[in-house]
Amino acid sequence: MQVRHLSEEFIKQSKEKLLQKEQELKKEIELLKSEDPYMVPGRDHENPEYVEEAINEDLSKENIDLRIKEINLSLDQVEKALAKINEGTYGICENTGNPIDIARLTAYPEATTSI
Repeated sequence: MQVRHLSEEFIKQSKEKLLQKEQELKKEIELLKSEDPYMVPGRDHENPEYVEEAINEDLSKENIDLRIKEINLSLDQVEKALAKINEGTYGICENTGNPIDIARLTAYPEATTSI
């Protein structure tokens, strides 16, 4: 594996961006969970009376679950990049061992692979 020397300032800025994105993603997940129609208090006693309402509720639940799944994938990638910073391997492609282009890391700090 190649060792890539990124400036401490670049790594610090990347880490700050990643930590901020991590918090934003976690907040977004919590917001979506609060909008989950299956989590409404009293739902188990007051189910929708009409089929159309039940279908809309189910579609809303599916949409929220899909969005949470996508956000969790992004969160996993951010956490992976943060771990690489801690390991000292940030900026090295995990597939090839070659340096990841700085422009890619600047635009997408959670990148752990080259394009």
